[in-house]
Amino acid sequence: MNDVLDSSCGLTFDWDDIQIEDEKVVSSLNKLVQDFGTENVWYRISSSGTGLHILVGELVLDKTTGHPQLTPIPMSVEEQMKHRIEHELECRGRRISDSYRKRVGMRTSRVFQNKNGKSTGEWIKWVVR
Repeated sequence: MNDVLDSSCGLTFDWDDIQIEDEKVVSSLNKLVQDFGTENVWYRISSSGTGLHILVGELVLDKTTGHPQLTPIPMSVEEQMKHRIEHELECRGRRISDSYRKRVGMRTSRVFQNKNGKSTGEWIKWVVR
């Protein structure tokens, strides 16, 4: 699947130093499925290989390429922050930087495919465990 996300502001998480098998991860992802539906919670391994990115989004058919694109479900910054506080795994530094971005009118909820010359894993739909 193509990894390009559109510019909508949606809910993402950056969870550092944790693996998909961790009990807290499983619990948090299952809660997100309850809140947003079985088709809308996605995860990938971060570029460091030691954390996870989480995205609440949906597959939308790209009219130009005919391929599905993972697209964030639009959400206000206030609602994003509410969910990030609720899910304690969120990177503290990212929460602080997005609070600043919100104050100065910049886009929040950014996740990067490449960092320090390393690439992330592919997006995988979460299946409740």
